[in-house]
Amino acid sequence: MKIVIAGTGSIGYRHIQNIRRIIPAAQFVFLRKDKRVDDLSEKISAVVVSDTREAMALNPDCAVIATPSAFHTQLILEFIQYGLPLYIEKPVVIKQSDVDAIRGCIKKYHYTSATLVGCNLRYLKSLRIIKSIIQSGQVGRIARVSLQAGQWLPDWRPTQDYRISYSSDSVRGGGVIWDLIHELDSARFLLGDFDQVKALSSNFEPLEINSEAVAVIILGKSEGGPLLTIGLDYVSRVPVRKYEIYAEKATLIWDLPGKTLVKQTVNGLDMLTDNPEDFDVSETYIDAMKEFFNAIENGINTSQDIEEGLKSVELALLAKT
Repeated sequence: MKIVIAGTGSIGYRHIQNIRRIIPAAQFVFLRKDKRVDDLSEKISAVVVSDTREAMALNPDCAVIATPSAFHTQLILEFIQYGLPLYIEKPVVIKQSDVDAIRGCIKKYHYTSATLVGCNLRYLKSLRIIKSIIQSGQVGRIARVSLQAGQWLPDWRPTQDYRISYSSDSVRGGGVIWDLIHELDSARFLLGDFDQVKALSSNFEPLEINSEAVAVIILGKSEGGPLLTIGLDYVSRVPVRKYEIYAEKATLIWDLPGKTLVKQTVNGLDMLTDNPEDFDVSETYIDAMKEFFNAIENGINTSQDIEEGLKSVELALLAKT
């Protein structure tokens, strides 16, 4: 299999390593405007090209788009015209006009190739247990949900100055709402679509960045149902990703750093899982890529196609406005 890689930073490199694990004989084409050759491209014998036309002349089987989100749109539009299957890092895009342009391009070119958007927490086994419990009705009617995620931004990428990273730059798609779109996507994954959105966000002066560092989002449904709050930040000195689901029969508490999922009832706590494998985020990237390759091979779509990704983008855009 021949795969185009657009973006070979930390997430792009992770995808390359995972692809080589899944398909040891995979061939790579690096898409770089400056056609730069480096140690990585030489190490894996990647062909380096400067644009999509050069890339498509090599007859690739698919592309992985892992550039900063603000640079996704043109690549997506061009590859759609060629009908190439796409794995796109989250968020797909960061503007409504780009959402509309992509949907229009899909319709115009009758694009039906396999796509997958990398909101990889959907593949986490412990989160899928929660979804199964909710769908089965075991906890009864849900009243409210709280999703919390945060980490001290300087600790995210300790080898580089966080103040020049894309996270610090709202123009390139930085800020907690885009960076932590996993929580908005998880809300949709667990409970379906929301059409009521209220939100506040703010900067945090000690970080010296121009993107929002803190956000609180409230989601609801016009037809009724649970209220959901999302708290996001670049400030938590100890990383946090914790979901709490309050329902009539029980409360579910999921703690990713703590690697626990418990059910709380009037009779006490029931440990649903504390198996480390159920909280292994690194495996979710592999599972997502396997599903993508399987969809290409069998001519089917994935469970998290480009339209799913665009719907989560639109929810984030509502929060930002």
